Amino acid sequence: MTSHPMIRKEFNELVKTYKILIIPIVFIALMITQPITMKMLPDILANSTGLPEGAVIKIPTPSAPEVLSTAISKFSSLGTFVLILIVMGSIAGEKASGVASMVFVKPISRAKYYLAKAITYYTLTMASMLIGMGITAYYTEILFGKLDWTHVWIGTLMYIPNLFLVVTTTLCASSFFSNAVGAGGASLVFNILIFTVPQFLGKFLDMVSPGGLSNAAMMVIQENSTLAQAFITGLPGLAGVFTLNIVFFFMGWYFLERSEI
Repeated sequence: MTSHPMIRKEFNELVKTYKILIIPIVFIALMITQPITMKMLPDILANSTGLPEGAVIKIPTPSAPEVLSTAISKFSSLGTFVLILIVMGSIAGEKASGVASMVFVKPISRAKYYLAKAITYYTLTMASMLIGMGITAYYTEILFGKLDWTHVWIGTLMYIPNLFLVVTTTLCASSFFSNAVGAGGASLVFNILIFTVPQFLGKFLDMVSPGGLSNAAMMVIQENSTLAQAFITGLPGLAGVFTLNIVFFFMGWYFLERSEI
């Protein structure tokens, strides 16, 4: 049996559990609130209580690229948490409920099972991110002015491998643990460390880390560099995140092959 029936089964599962709708909606909600909040911020401050009489607060209006890049920055922490919640039970939950053992009674290898899970969640994540960013950029352009859409899409595509890393590490943890909570907790701790710690360990580790790739993607969206300069800046981060994805993908596969189901 090829992987196609398993991939079809996983997509059907996304439809049945409404994840195929929930994830794009959550991604849109997390990002689109940023330009709306930035637009309303002067009015919110002007109407806030507790300010001394006659106080004047002047906030320079940010450019559309600056607002959009902060949307990605804001999305990073909450988006990572949402992805972990969605993926953490994909394998561990099926092991605990006995679904996985029923699947492996059929002529389906663990490798195809694992690959189908990964392809399904990678596709859902990328599609949700592109939809969320497209809608957020559209409203940002309406509220703050014109955007360079080539920079928007290139910056978004540069950022997506970071989301793949969250999916990969959570699938890896889900293969190792026999319950979803343990998998989610381990993935959350790891992703907090890998996204935040390297910036304190020197310039090289910062450049090749997911945080370095996020910074490069935001530089592209902010239109602070040409696409060629952005590619050179983001190349170390892309290489580092790609390597981490490969390592944790095969590690998760290894854990699943040796787990007792």
